[in-house]
Amino acid sequence: MRKKKSVSHHILLVGLKTTLSKVVQNGLQEDDFILHEEFDLTKALKAIARLDISLVVLDQDTYITEESLEFSKRCTSVISHPSVILLTENTSIDHLRLLFQHKVHDCLIKPFKMSELFDSIKRGLEYRQTHIYGVKDALTGLYNRYAFKEILRQEIERAQRYDRHLSLLMIDIDHFKRVNDMFGHLIGDHILEELSRVIQSAFRKTDTIARFGGEEFSIILPETTVGHATLLAERIRKKIEGHDYSRFIKKERLTVSIGISNYHTPGRKSDITLIHSADQALYTAKKEGRNKVVLSR
Repeated sequence: MRKKKSVSHHILLVGLKTTLSKVVQNGLQEDDFILHEEFDLTKALKAIARLDISLVVLDQDTYITEESLEFSKRCTSVISHPSVILLTENTSIDHLRLLFQHKVHDCLIKPFKMSELFDSIKRGLEYRQTHIYGVKDALTGLYNRYAFKEILRQEIERAQRYDRHLSLLMIDIDHFKRVNDMFGHLIGDHILEELSRVIQSAFRKTDTIARFGGEEFSIILPETTVGHATLLAERIRKKIEGHDYSRFIKKERLTVSIGISNYHTPGRKSDITLIHSADQALYTAKKEGRNKVVLSR
């Protein structure tokens, strides 16, 4: 009998026909997994964004190859690491090579043993933990700068391929040095943690929030026009200004300045130019008095 895990992991089963679904669910029910099921790929992607999905088990034979590979790629983008275990009857070397070129976590050939699936899931969860520690900021738990840049490059590639909207916010805490000088760096760290929670509460799970460095945060907004990004930026600016920080700093309010750039603005077709333009807009917001939102031109 396997030892129970102390943390529950959400596993999404996609496209499994009734018989196979029952076999998999019966095989995994004794372990500390929370299982979800979807048959429609679009609904499955929404479930991944809505739930804290750790791994996806996909029956590739339910869909045409191109559909399943595009789905796997989107999963990796949302979960931010190879996260799909493919089940297939296709044993062609070219087919298997194609699967791993699309960065799936693993591929099991039918018929497979439940012990093989369990071992694959276990390896996937171990990789996830290692990956998280490598891409997350130790203080806030947000993505770090390295991970942010990697995800931004992926989103730019997707925006280019499908002609989709993509916006970027750069947020900087106003006069944060004064907070550190007056209250100490420990309180400063508490403020950064609290502010991270406030920011996270204002955005979608499909948005990528990162600590860019120091007191600066960056937010990648897929499928977001300039107008919508501006509304979101104003909303978070007001939310941060109105938040109660009195348990950390008495009689002090916190404000932020925000710069916005958009992929469809001419000259914004790379991660470097997109970041630079948002940073320049942020600099303008600081120069013009702080506590404001500025759109790059």
